[in-house]
Amino acid sequence: MKPIKMFGLVALAALMAMAFISASSAMAEDTVLCSNDAEMQHQNPCVAVKHVHETTLAGTKAKLLTSIVNVECDVLFLGDTTTEEGAPLVIKGNFTYTNCGSCTVEEVSKGVEIEVLREGHETSKVVGEGEVHVNCSGLNCTYNGEGLVGTGKGPLLSSETNGSVVITEQTTKKVSGLFCPSTGKLDITTTPLVKTYIKKMVCSGLIPGLYLSFGTARECTNDDPGMEGTWELKWV
Repeated sequence: MKPIKMFGLVALAALMAMAFISASSAMAEDTVLCSNDAEMQHQNPCVAVKHVHETTLAGTKAKLLTSIVNVECDVLFLGDTTTEEGAPLVIKGNFTYTNCGSCTVEEVSKGVEIEVLREGHETSKVVGEGEVHVNCSGLNCTYNGEGLVGTGKGPLLSSETNGSVVITEQTTKKVSGLFCPSTGKLDITTTPLVKTYIKKMVCSGLIPGLYLSFGTARECTNDDPGMEGTWELKWV
């Protein structure tokens, strides 16, 4: 069974933001999540967000809209990044659904995987897939969220203090269940419990003739004869 990513895609963060992406895009935007607005490596280094904790907004539940019944739940995501940076950055964890009225909603799989890819200043694509089981009056169905894509914004752009991940009216498809609508529409907005800035690393200042190439971690390495001046690793 594929990993799930239905009601609580955070983006989290996000998230929470983010890959259904091209290889060239991935190479261009190595993604780092920082708990501070990091700048230079030595002056204000990035404090990496390794444990991701996202929730739906207070008073605004996630919604699965179907032709039979609309299901609304509070959603919580708990997960951990597999590395400090990536293209995309991978987060593995679980979603929990509560306060769903007369309905119950639960993950079908044992875990989920979210991919976060920086696309620009404080902006990322958040991608996930998977299945959830929804059980309430008139609806006892399993839906697949494959292909759901959320937009992540960091604190500098988001209307939420810590950042956000938003999915609006995206289609989920029925996997199993009798008399179930073939599709549903998902709306969800989540926010991380700590400020989560969306960064990438570049080299500027310090070491003559060196630059940060794709595939390196937190170092300005690999000679580039075409680069002149001094360079230092920083987050932008």
